[in-house]
Amino acid sequence: MSAQDGPALARVLAARLPALIVAAQKIALTVQQGSHARRRAGSGENFWQYRPAQPGETASRIDWRQSARGDRPFVRENEAQSSQTIFIWCDNSPSMGWRSSDAVPVKAERALLLALALAAILLRQGERVRLLGADGGTVTAISGNSALERMGTLLVDAMRHPSASATLPQAGHLARNGRLVLLGDGLYDPDAFSGLLRAALARQVRTSLIEIIDPAERDMPYAGRTRFMGLEDEAPLTLSAWGDLRAAYRTAFARHQQQLSDLCRAGGNAMIVHTTDDPPERALLALRTQLAAAHQSGGGARA
Repeated sequence: MSAQDGPALARVLAARLPALIVAAQKIALTVQQGSHARRRAGSGENFWQYRPAQPGETASRIDWRQSARGDRPFVRENEAQSSQTIFIWCDNSPSMGWRSSDAVPVKAERALLLALALAAILLRQGERVRLLGADGGTVTAISGNSALERMGTLLVDAMRHPSASATLPQAGHLARNGRLVLLGDGLYDPDAFSGLLRAALARQVRTSLIEIIDPAERDMPYAGRTRFMGLEDEAPLTLSAWGDLRAAYRTAFARHQQQLSDLCRAGGNAMIVHTTDDPPERALLALRTQLAAAHQSGGGARA
């Protein structure tokens, strides 16, 4: 087991940021299947249909290649495309600076990678991307040629001053009819989390949570005498009787997961559970399905 405090983690990730941005762009290319434009005529870039030209149609609207195949002129129509405002928030609490072994990334690093890849996908789709500060009280527009570099720098800088515990965003900063994407380990006070989801829904904002967990948090694989050090001012704890403890832990963990899942469904979408030993593409595919479904009919998805 290993953990890094905020400043140390920020130094490591700052040095790796260029490589993380490249990795995020590759993930985005893998995940992206095209925009989620609405199926109606408009000014989007995706082709929808040909239709017969109407009397008075301007010559510039005629698709001459298609018209040459028959005896009447045709107009090429594209799909309408309206952009969404997507708010992205990354958990900055000390528990995100932990991993169970060198075989998996620190949870905060995986959150950073997912956030960058998500932003790359959304920006290519023409969406409006907004980064919420770790304290939930600042909003930064992410756009332009250096959008991912700026976003990565902001997220890494925030890690230098981690929150004492998970501080959830403030719904008052969310644009009405936008979308909120939370990236964190789900160790939130249920009442506070439920309050955020209700406040977001009051602003017609649906929330998606990608819960980022270490495989050891799910499985509790330890044996023998094990000493646990708290990351958020908890007292150290030494455990040894793992037979009964493991069963009790897994029961408590399943109960917590079910509570989070129920709250997320009430807030608009199924929770997306991502373990740090899984490919990041899987979580983003599930999230992209949620965002596309909500853009069209308000549906959700489960990873």
